Amino acid sequence: MKQNLFLSLALMLSSFDVALFGQTDSQVRSRIEGTDRPVLPPQATGEGTAAQKGKDSPDVSTSDTGAQRPVQLKENGISSFFGYNTKYFYRSNPLAQSGTLKQQATGMWTNTFFAGSGLGVFETGDAVITPYIGASWTINDYIEGGLDAFNYNSAGAYALLLTQFGNGWSVRAGVSYSADSSTVNDTEDYKEYYPNIGVLKSTVLNDSTTGIFDASIGSHNAESDTLGLTTSDIKELSSIEYAASYALNYEIFKFVIIPKYRISYKTYSKGTNNGRDDLSHDAGIKIDYPIADSLKISAYYDYSNRNSNVSIPNYDYKSYDFGISIGLNARF
Repeated sequence: MKQNLFLSLALMLSSFDVALFGQTDSQVRSRIEGTDRPVLPPQATGEGTAAQKGKDSPDVSTSDTGAQRPVQLKENGISSFFGYNTKYFYRSNPLAQSGTLKQQATGMWTNTFFAGSGLGVFETGDAVITPYIGASWTINDYIEGGLDAFNYNSAGAYALLLTQFGNGWSVRAGVSYSADSSTVNDTEDYKEYYPNIGVLKSTVLNDSTTGIFDASIGSHNAESDTLGLTTSDIKELSSIEYAASYALNYEIFKFVIIPKYRISYKTYSKGTNNGRDDLSHDAGIKIDYPIADSLKISAYYDYSNRNSNVSIPNYDYKSYDFGISIGLNARF
């Protein structure tokens, strides 16, 4: 209890630094905790594969085992993909602060470059196995609200083994690396290694709708030196995360409408976070429109809610985003 009271007092005192330095350690910490990680492209999770499509779809590629191959991959050898995504959106609570829904609302502009490779397609029994590797770089800019001191860049990399079965299930196991660096201060604020396993099930509901269930468990092995307290452990943002989601892909004319709900539970055991548990809900809808085979424009809305069992300090927060994005994805 004394530890939590000390942490709360220190976080309140640090708020006086805003006028002088433009950001506080607690705000950087909250922003880090409010960032979703890791984000893998659909090619490396199974969501972008033929398993989503009906049996009559021209994109379905079935192996000799009966399992469906990833349509992004060649039958033999290495298949690579790269892409670029630019997104402009409104965020109601960019620093993931507790209290009212609107906390220093801002507009954000992000630009992501990513690339990856499928290292062959291997058939064993009734399954198709594909190893993946990939990396990404994202530039995150707060363009309104006077929050440009929080601008940061994110680097990511992953290695993944994806196994797909003919009944629509896929299983994956891998590890990813994420790191955030401050654009203004040129410092690394956060890094983590995230070993994880997951399952995905695609179900064709009718000619135009596919349901996608995803569940995962992983360990966020994190380090951050932005916590600003002598009692803090640089690893105290580490956690075990259990997550599940369900989405619908509904095609109408050339539009793809994707409502999605995700729930996650995180448990912490390091430093001042020892004994902390968070339950988060995310609900949203995205509408994709393909401009060309490798180019699409999207509009989306997403709402997030986190509840923590710790009351001092208060880690609860709510936030919503809405905006547009343009994505380019090429394969070779």
